[in-house]
This record gives sequence, C-alpha cells and structure tokens, in this order.
Amino acid sequence: MSYFKIGRKTLLRLIGAGTLMCIPYTQAQVLTLDEAINRALQTDAWMKASAFNESSQRSLGDAAGRLPDPRFNMALANMPTDTLDFNQEAMTQLVFGVSQMFPRGDTLALNATRFEQQADMQPLLRAERRARVRMQVSQLWLDAWRAQKSLALIEDNRVLFDQLVDVATSSYVAALGRTRQQDLIRAQLELTQLDERISRLRQQRDMATSRLSEWFMAADSASDTLVLPDSVMLPDAAVEIPITGGGEVRENRATAFVAHPTIQLIDRQIELSHTDVELARQRYKPEWGLSASYGYRGEDAMGNDRADLMTVGVTLDMPIFSTDKQDSQVAAARSKVEAVRTERLLKLREMVAAYDNARVAYQSAEDRIALYRDHLLAQSHEAAEAALNAYTSDDGNFAEVVRARINELNNRLALIELTAEQQKQITQINYLLTRIDSEAQ
Repeated sequence: MSYFKIGRKTLLRLIGAGTLMCIPYTQAQVLTLDEAINRALQTDAWMKASAFNESSQRSLGDAAGRLPDPRFNMALANMPTDTLDFNQEAMTQLVFGVSQMFPRGDTLALNATRFEQQADMQPLLRAERRARVRMQVSQLWLDAWRAQKSLALIEDNRVLFDQLVDVATSSYVAALGRTRQQDLIRAQLELTQLDERISRLRQQRDMATSRLSEWFMAADSASDTLVLPDSVMLPDAAVEIPITGGGEVRENRATAFVAHPTIQLIDRQIELSHTDVELARQRYKPEWGLSASYGYRGEDAMGNDRADLMTVGVTLDMPIFSTDKQDSQVAAARSKVEAVRTERLLKLREMVAAYDNARVAYQSAEDRIALYRDHLLAQSHEAAEAALNAYTSDDGNFAEVVRARINELNNRLALIELTAEQQKQITQINYLLTRIDSEAQ
C-alpha cells in the first residue's frame, strides 16, 4: 500500500516580517500555534460542563437501579359519625399500612445501564471536542497568520513603489528618459490599490484575531495582546494517508474512520438504542406490588379487647387482553436502532468524502507551492529586474516596470495564500484521522 506523509511539524517558509496585534491590551505576548491550541483547550468551558454531565448521568444511573421507595399510610377507618366513639363499632380501627412496587422484569437494571451508557458518551464527546477545537483554532490562527504575512509583504513593497514613483516623477519633471504622464498616473493608481489591499488585509487580520481571541476569554489572558510569531511550526505529529487505489485500499480507507470519536459516539448510541429495545420488551412482563396493613381496634361495650386485624395483598399489572401498546413500543425502539445505524453509515460516507476533498486540496496546494518556489517566484523576480534595468537604460517603459513588480508581489502573496491553505487542509485531515485510542479521555 502506498502512503504519503503529512507532518504537522511542518516549517512554514514565510515571506516578509511583521507582528499582529488584535486588541489594544497593555502587554504583548507571542502566541504560537501550539500555545493557541493549548490555551483554547484549557479555557474551554464546554469540557467542564461535559465532566459535570458525566457525573450527573452516573449518579442518576445509581438512583435508577434501585427499587422505588415504599409507601406508608395511616388511616382512621369506619369511625361512627354520630358519637365519634372509637370503641362503639367493631369495624372501627386505626390502620397502619405499607406497600412496595417491583418494576417489570429487568427494568431497574436496564435503566441503570442506560444512564451508564449515556455517561460513557461524555468522554467520546470530549475527545471529539478536543479534535475539533484543534482544527478550528488552527484554521483561525492560520487565517490571522495569512493576513499578517500578506500585510507585512505589501507594506514592505509599498516602500519600493514609493521609490519608483519618486524616480519616475524626478525623471518626468526633469524631462529625462521616457517617463510619460500616464506612467505617473499608473504608478499612483497602483499605490492607491496597494493602500486598498492593505486596508482590506488589516480588516481580515483584525477579524481573524478577534475570532481567535474568543477562545481565550479567561482571567489569565485579559492583559495580553495576541501577537503571532514570524515563523510557525504546526504541532508535532504525523499521519499516514493511503492513496486511492484498488479495492483493498478503498476498504482500508473506509475503515480508517471507525475509530474516530464521532463514529465511536454513534456506536454508543446504537448500544443505547438496543437498551431501549430491551426496556420496551420488559413491558410484556408483569409489574408486582406487595402491600400489608395492620388495623388496631378498641374494646367492645363490655370492656373486652377486640382482635386486631392484618391485611396482606398482592397487585399485578400485566397485559392480558391486548399487547398492541407493547408491540408498538418495541417496534418504535427497533426502528430507532435502524435509524442510528443509517446515521452511522451516512456519517462514514461524509467523512470519507471530506477526507478525499481535503487530500486532493492538499496535493493540489503542494504541487502549486512547488511550482511557485521552483519557477514562478524566480522568473517573476528576474522579469521585474529585467524591466527595471531596461527602464534605467532607456530601453523600456515605466508601465512595464510597475506591471512586473506587481506581478512579482502577486506571486509572493499567492505563495502565502497557498501555504496557509495547505496547512488548513492538514488540520482538516488530522481531524478526520483522529483516533479515540489516541485521545486522553
């Protein structure tokens, strides 16, 4: 089987320099990608809520597995209303009673199991949450990084364009060379367009860092400024991705997602649905109830003691004449099992498709990055230098110099865009290939 490796510890080759500040705090702190992920995980209140939910479900399971509380009653029975004399009638008695119900079949054990199964889902939910937070924070961080590096590159090149405009203006004023008025207008237009791109990138940077800072709303970060470093390394890890091929490869690729927390969670939901089926089946079984009462009676008219009375009873709730209700409940529970199984199949298909898209996008970005680094950047730089040399030798025109410089700048910006896009595809792939056995629960 053929594989290619995508390492998260991938050193990004960056262009330009600069820092990024998103909120006007008083103290700056460099925020690497690893630190951003760790801080997001540490301050994620959802994790704490999940732990509380798990504890709650386990406590409910312990309570659900126990018998219902017995019921006690006390009554003054058959009291004569004419005299209110306790000893007048033989039927008058002070009754003390207790009753206890016993649920159908294994209902208690199954109810306890059901709550335990719900509690067991919480670690899976937390594992999926950690993987998703890594992906989302990484992508937000990369958006901010892309805007910052593009902004720094354009700001650096704007100085160069200012110098070109100054040279062209001096040449035009002194009537030297071949500079024309339209060349100056074109140069001013390019400067204005660069200013517009700078403004747009600043907005993108501020929006990305604002969204990123939402993950760090904690007391210990209230005085920090989010600053991205110039060089970036993704978290240490490596994943192996099988390349599409024959039937065996496709089958292995489909089963590669079975250990993902999302699929594991659906498997737990299937188990929970089976428990619901068993609970529905318990409704065919009888529900028992035991009751006992003690009746105290007073003396008769001659002063003799009357015998106290005791009553013991059994109640039975059982479908004898019709089981239509129980049949419908079992059928509904079984349908729920099939519905969850179908959901599992659809989720697997969705993850395979997302993986294929991310892998193709990654490979496409890889090929284009190689093309830019191996050919386009060098060629566009040589073309810009040639145009400038031709212009300074009165063998070219200023418009060609501007076009060549803009083309070089656009190629370098495209490389930054492709680098960020490639890294975002890596985060997507690594999320999809997350395995529950590699997650700390």
